Amino acid sequence: MEQQADRLHLGCGLNTPSGWINLDGSWNARLAKYPFIRKLLRTLHIVPASQLDIPWDPNTFIHDVRKPLPFQDNSFRAVYASHLLEHLYLEEAKRLLKECLRVLRPGGVLRMVVPDLRTIILEYMGEKPFGNPMHDVEPVSRADQLNWRLLLRTPEPPSGNLLYRLYTALYDFHLHKWIYDADSLIVYFKWAGFVNVQEMQFHQSRIEGIEKIELPERVLNGEGICVEGIKPETI
Repeated sequence: MEQQADRLHLGCGLNTPSGWINLDGSWNARLAKYPFIRKLLRTLHIVPASQLDIPWDPNTFIHDVRKPLPFQDNSFRAVYASHLLEHLYLEEAKRLLKECLRVLRPGGVLRMVVPDLRTIILEYMGEKPFGNPMHDVEPVSRADQLNWRLLLRTPEPPSGNLLYRLYTALYDFHLHKWIYDADSLIVYFKWAGFVNVQEMQFHQSRIEGIEKIELPERVLNGEGICVEGIKPETI
C-alpha cells in the first residue's frame, strides 16, 4: 500500500482532515466506496435511509482496528483516535495500543480521547450535568442518565431489516465496551510501552497541528479526556 502521510487517524468517522491517513472500519465507510451497492440497499430497504445518507468520505482508508494495523513498523510520527477505544473490549483495546506503539516511529506520539468515567460518576453523584443531554425525555433519574452516558446498551433492541439487525448484533461496535478515566488510560499506555504518558488539555499536545483534527465537542464540557504517550527511542 502506498503511504502518503506520516500521521494516522484511527476511527476517523466523518472527520477526515488532510495530512492524515484517515482510517475507519464501519460498514458505512466501506459502502461509501460503492455507490451502486448503497443505492441497491436503499431500494431494497435493507439498511435505514438515515444511515445511507451519512456523507462518508470515499477516500477513507478501510480497516477493522480489532485486527493488526496494515502498516510497517516505525511508519508514523503521530497516531490519533477520538472516542474509539471505549468501543473495544479491553483486550482488543490493549492490542490496539500495542499496535500503535509498533507503527509509531521512535519519539512518535499517541493521543487518545475517550469519555471520562470520573465525570460520568460525579454527575451520577449529583454534580452539575455536563455536555449535551443524552436523552429527549425530561425529567430523568440519575440511574437512567448514567446508563445513557455509559452507552453500554440502547433502551430499545435493534430495529430495521432482519439482515441489518443481524449485522448490528454480530458487530455491536457502536456501543461501549470499557470506560476509562485518566488514571486507568495512563496505566494502559504505560503497559503498552509508552513513556512520558500524561493527561493533556484540549489542543494541548505534542502533535503539531492538533487543532486541525481534535473537535471541541469531543473534549470540552466534560465530553472527553485526552491522554498522550511517547514511543521510546529504544525498546
